[in-house]
Amino acid sequence: MDAAEQTVKGISAEISRLREQQHVTHKEAERAVARLKELSSLRIAFAPETLLVESGAPEELTAAMGGLVEAFEEETEVLSRTKDLYEDAALELDRLIMKAEVRYHQAKKQLAERRYEALCKERYAHDEDAEEVVGVLVKVLDRLEGLGAEQARAASDAEKPSPHDPRATIEHWLARRLGRWLSLESSERYDAPLPELDPLALRPEPERGDPVAGGAGTSAGPEMPGSASAVPGAHPQSRRGA
Repeated sequence: MDAAEQTVKGISAEISRLREQQHVTHKEAERAVARLKELSSLRIAFAPETLLVESGAPEELTAAMGGLVEAFEEETEVLSRTKDLYEDAALELDRLIMKAEVRYHQAKKQLAERRYEALCKERYAHDEDAEEVVGVLVKVLDRLEGLGAEQARAASDAEKPSPHDPRATIEHWLARRLGRWLSLESSERYDAPLPELDPLALRPEPERGDPVAGGAGTSAGPEMPGSASAVPGAHPQSRRGA
């Protein structure tokens, strides 16, 4: 796991921790509100003027009731401050969560951009492989074409019927296997090597000391999907053709 992935993972863990703290804070604030309502009812229920309707009530009971009410009021005062602190903490946690989520999305975006660039470089390497394979295929087809010409001459010398021109067969054979990548539009602009034509390929940065480093043909970066393809020949030269 590289630094960017660790950053994303760390921010995600931070958000989870903040949300858990916020959940606990909300729960405690709710408990404080419920207890405050309970204390309000107790102050009313234990008020001496509520319970002692006879003027001759014992002074000890009156004092006890008054002491309870005072204790309820003290607890109410403390609990009210505690509730306010819980609510303030919940608001601050909400602000921190929002900031962390912004950082998380930014880090995820940067990670995706790096992944996209790495995939573009990988694609460039595969394009070079494809160019090499096609070069081998073209040489084989050229040899087959030469053999066909020799076969035609040999058949003529042997006074046999001229053999069937194999080019149509080869054309259909290629179309059958490569039909997904073939089209009917003009193909002249595709004469350049595939790594130069592929809009999703990115030429790797030359190593330090490479004589082509810093050259005018160095690619500035991959094009995103949907962007206009560059004009053939404007891309950096393939490493195989350097």
